[in-house]
Amino acid sequence: HAIKAEALGADAIIVQGSEGGGHTGVVPTSLLVSQCADAVSVPIIAAGGIMDGQGVARMLELGASAAQLGTAFVLCPESSAAPAYRANLKSEQAGDTCLTASFSGRPARGIVNDFIRFCETPGSPEVPDYPLAYDAAKQLHAAASAQGNHAFAAHWAGQGATLARELPAAELVALLADELRKYNE
Repeated sequence: HAIKAEALGADAIIVQGSEGGGHTGVVPTSLLVSQCADAVSVPIIAAGGIMDGQGVARMLELGASAAQLGTAFVLCPESSAAPAYRANLKSEQAGDTCLTASFSGRPARGIVNDFIRFCETPGSPEVPDYPLAYDAAKQLHAAASAQGNHAFAAHWAGQGATLARELPAAELVALLADELRKYNE
């Protein structure tokens, strides 16, 4: 895909590995970065499971030109994440993520909850393809949330979710830069 994207004129390519939160692929970030960096001449931006300056440094060592972090910023006050999502990300549950097609019919990584457990249990009905699964899951979440039940929400989070830090975004960026600098010393 990276070769095709470059041939179509992409100025840079973001490669998201399976460690990342939300919709993702099934190949680890480190493998994607090293393979894509060798295959194309445009900058590679690593994404997926990167939570700190050391993680950024490792991706740069593998050939990435930059890193994109998602889950690391969910707890920032500037994030529009719902209170239940924030609470879940700060709980012990954040350490239990999985790849599932339960919410949308496509692979995505999120914090395991009752909905995922039900959908992933052997003998449960087969998850329909996107967009049917996505629309149904959104309706179920809305109905449950209206009753104060957040066990059916898609709380997307990468494998490093327990490393999320509750800081203003500017402070988190400064901390990440400092961690990267210290790693490279």
